[in-house]
Amino acid sequence: MQSVIGLYSQGNLQQVLVQVDQLLQSYPNSSFLYNILGAAQAGLGQFDAAIDSYNQALKIEPGDAKTHFNLGIALSEKGDLAAAIDSYKKAVSIEPHYAVAYNNMGNALKDEGDLVQAIACYRQAINVAPDFVEVYSNLGNALRDNGDLELAINHYRQALQIKPDYAEAYNNMGTALKDRGDLEQARNSYSQALRINPAYTEAAWNMVGSAANIDDAENWVERCLATDSNYLKAMIQLCVIRYFRGDSKGFDDLMKSAVKDHPTMRSMEWVTTLPKLPELYFNRWAFFDSVVERSDQSRPFYEFGVFRGEAFKYLITTFKNGFGFDTFEGLPEDWHEEKAGSYSSGGSIPEIAGGEFIAGKFEDTLPSFFSKPRSVASIINFDADLYSSTICALNNAKSVIDSRTILIFDEFIVNENWEQDEYKALNEFCTLNNYAFEVLAVSFFTKQAAVKLVAI
Repeated sequence: MQSVIGLYSQGNLQQVLVQVDQLLQSYPNSSFLYNILGAAQAGLGQFDAAIDSYNQALKIEPGDAKTHFNLGIALSEKGDLAAAIDSYKKAVSIEPHYAVAYNNMGNALKDEGDLVQAIACYRQAINVAPDFVEVYSNLGNALRDNGDLELAINHYRQALQIKPDYAEAYNNMGTALKDRGDLEQARNSYSQALRINPAYTEAAWNMVGSAANIDDAENWVERCLATDSNYLKAMIQLCVIRYFRGDSKGFDDLMKSAVKDHPTMRSMEWVTTLPKLPELYFNRWAFFDSVVERSDQSRPFYEFGVFRGEAFKYLITTFKNGFGFDTFEGLPEDWHEEKAGSYSSGGSIPEIAGGEFIAGKFEDTLPSFFSKPRSVASIINFDADLYSSTICALNNAKSVIDSRTILIFDEFIVNENWEQDEYKALNEFCTLNNYAFEVLAVSFFTKQAAVKLVAI
């Protein structure tokens, strides 16, 4: 038995398989042997075989929390999240203080899109292991995805109190700060992550997304590629930047390669068909600033898809009056990898001075709202993601759109099936009404596009 453990510790996984097979002939009822066999198989990427081995161990010793935990890991790696969650639940029912099982269950629930239950699992892990530093960062990520930015930032800070050189927590905190619109602090946080780990490519990539201008963005893209020359997102972004600078060679070369069907490449290909190159931005807030500067600030703005109201808060500082529409209960239907109910604020409606919020499904609330005379819009921010919601909003808001109204679409490009979402809704709306549109600005980093209607 000891020799098997030694082989496993040394990473000689193929030899582990051979020796365990021999040992099982003498010890067929050893749950330990099936566990180490499953671990070796999982290490070799043989997840189906590992799952079979762990299940065999559980037939011998069904009350072993560690085996349920190991089975959960193998199921997660295979992509069977529901079964993995069930295994983690069994592990913690046997061992209620199994912090790592709570953490892993939180990860699986987060990947399934159940942020509320993921957050509960992470908090339970912290309850039983208050110094489990990785859980604070994981909890911060789930809270950030759920729109609770302040709470997320607090948990990253707690992680850093426990482990001051935790580069990942600095990186994740930077993203939450950027989502809040605090770009300076975000960059400071990313810089701290890079100070701790200069080869941290993801933190360098996130610096691109906080860049103030194209020069800054290009410098950080090149730093990404200096640490990882195969970092695909950076390779594509560099060809985008250089195309906007007038050098199309990189883009042309990639369009002849295996990545030509990448959603960012397809998005860029669409941009190349436009009569005029739009302005290029790298973060949501610089993008908003450019649009606000072009807009008629004497008019109110409208937003379809409010969530926690971060964009609404940003825009209201200029326009003073705004109208926000949302179910406040999340997506009304599945969208890409997101399940219906994602991006829910739990029914909580923001309280923002100057804002009027209309809660409910668009098809229920918009016809009544727009049946009365409404002020023409300065800006309309479409952040409902779905084709169905966006076309409903466009059709109902037609009366408040003129040639000076700027339409912002928050998920217009870069998503896997972006051509079937807001892009499709805008083109359909224009075809139906004999309109055309001019693209003013795009951000491949934040997936946004701003347009004005022409011939309206």
